[in-house]
Amino acid sequence: MEQNRPAPRRALSPKERRRRHRIRLVRNWTVFLLSCGAVMAVMTGGILWLLPRAYALIAPPTAFEAREYEGGAETDLSDKRLVLVNANLPLTEEPTPELAVADDATGVSLEAEAAAAYREMAEAARQDEIELVLTAGYQDAAARQSAYEAAVQSGRESGCSEEEAAARAATVQPAPEASEYATGYGADILAADSMEKDTGFADTRAYEWLEAYAAEHGFILRWPQERQAATGMVFEPWHWRYVGRDNALAIRASGLSLEEYLALEQTK
Repeated sequence: MEQNRPAPRRALSPKERRRRHRIRLVRNWTVFLLSCGAVMAVMTGGILWLLPRAYALIAPPTAFEAREYEGGAETDLSDKRLVLVNANLPLTEEPTPELAVADDATGVSLEAEAAAAYREMAEAARQDEIELVLTAGYQDAAARQSAYEAAVQSGRESGCSEEEAAARAATVQPAPEASEYATGYGADILAADSMEKDTGFADTRAYEWLEAYAAEHGFILRWPQERQAATGMVFEPWHWRYVGRDNALAIRASGLSLEEYLALEQTK
């Protein structure tokens, strides 16, 4: 019995072989070029993604620069935001400011207007990748007394006499009746990556940002390093004071401490 056998394949003519060869050649080149294009697209995308990140690693950080202050309205010395509290002008009665929480993470409160200004400032700093942290604000009489006594005790433990300890404490932590923390306008501001209250904070990006832009949000550095003789307080780069935007810009432009600025304005 004969088995079914496939019909023998017809031999291709030279013309047909050339045509099929050209088809295979075109197909192979098309696949090759498409593959090259895909590889180039991936490489280009990778380079475009990598370049800004690589530059960010090697480029110096952007400097924070204060905008030039062109002057504004005359200073109103009756402005309650300019209230001066220090060892020479102690409180005669306990303030009762309207308060609001200024920093949800820490729960610290400031006077209501100052709290709103701080929130706006913290958000502006966040846009520049600076995470501000409000570590102290309004303090009642008991809290101020406790803070002052802790400073005095630190002096005792360092070997100072009682009188020396009290005098030294007054330059770093005001006595309860001389502390502007009672007003709700004083604010201790640090940063998430720098939480130590020491002069090293002055070397941080957060402090650089505050120096440049805090005044635009109504805050001034309360006890500047170069104004210690006028303030009677040591330099604390973390201690800021809310005075309102126009006042803050004018005070910063003057280069004076709050004490000196108000004294100057009173002579006009």
